[in-house]
Amino acid sequence: MRRRLTKKSSAATPNRSPSESPPKFKFNFSCFKNVPTSSASPKKKNNTNSSAEPPKISPAPALSKAPSTLADLKEMTSSNVDSIKRHLDFSHSAILKDVEASHSRLHKRYKIQNQTCQQTMNEAEKEFKKMNDRIKETHDAMQASYMELIAESQASTNRVCKTTIPELLQSVDRAIDALRNRYGIASTTS
Repeated sequence: MRRRLTKKSSAATPNRSPSESPPKFKFNFSCFKNVPTSSASPKKKNNTNSSAEPPKISPAPALSKAPSTLADLKEMTSSNVDSIKRHLDFSHSAILKDVEASHSRLHKRYKIQNQTCQQTMNEAEKEFKKMNDRIKETHDAMQASYMELIAESQASTNRVCKTTIPELLQSVDRAIDALRNRYGIASTTS
């Protein structure tokens, strides 16, 4: 087992003497070479949407070259973490602005729809009042015409009962008396 492990480890590492120090591990920071730093751009661009774009994540100006020590790496990492935090804060504020804008749009839309519904309700109430007034006027007119009809029928009935019937009775009595006189029949009144 030990021989196998040593063979593998010796194959993986180059041959060097025990007095030699192990080689230093070098980080590959070529991805940071193309990132513009704040000091690298001498000309400022006129950006109209500067508030809409998030701040770019850039390494510290002093660490634009590849770090050689662990302290440089820590410093560069902390500066990158700070820029990421700034970027996240900016994104958070942008999201909050979008949410507030959509909330205000929804509130305006709700207000407009509420006003439209209120206007529709008011118009429906007006139409209902108009129809109710028309029904009431028709009912009142029908009731008045009914009362007039009843009054006229009662008046005609009273006329018939008071004048027409006694006149008819008198004319019938006269006709009967004329017939009696004509045929000489004595009246049988007790």
